[in-house]
Amino acid sequence: LPLDFATQTAAILARKRMGKTYTASVMAEELAAAKLPFVVLDPTGAWWGLRSIYPVVIIGGAHGDVPLESTAGKVIAELVVEHPGFYIIDLSLTISNADQDRFAQDFAERLYRVKEAHRFPMMLFVDEADSFAPQRPFPGQQRMLGAFEAIVRRGGIRGLGITMITQRPAVLNKNVLTQCEMLLVGQVTGPQ
Repeated sequence: LPLDFATQTAAILARKRMGKTYTASVMAEELAAAKLPFVVLDPTGAWWGLRSIYPVVIIGGAHGDVPLESTAGKVIAELVVEHPGFYIIDLSLTISNADQDRFAQDFAERLYRVKEAHRFPMMLFVDEADSFAPQRPFPGQQRMLGAFEAIVRRGGIRGLGITMITQRPAVLNKNVLTQCEMLLVGQVTGPQ
């Protein structure tokens, strides 16, 4: 993996159980081997296995080192920037979609802002990215979409790359998807 991948914009698209998360986790392993920090937003709880190879800090979920509070998005964004390393933010045990959205909105907004003063390379993996950057946001999701759109469009200049992973490219926001520098497409069944 080229070292500048850490500041690139990428998307991994394929139907379910076609290796999207596995592919992204191999990319994370490559970044870890090169000592380039990464953060994973994991709404499914599938990423924790990276810990068997690298010193990954897991926040939230069934395998977490510490529990995740839905109101801690800003604090965790500051943590991952001020103490760069390998982080998985496991959102799988959040109580509701609203709690997940609240965390993701605060996290993405603050991460983008904090990276202004700390421009080292860092990759943000966003699994189930269509949940965080939807094509048609529900009421209350516009700020969250705007935060992820800012990372996609202008994060690279701050040293922040993003890899979006989804089985539903038709519902991933097109303003976000069309900004990808790299597209990995597996088997997809929909015509979109």
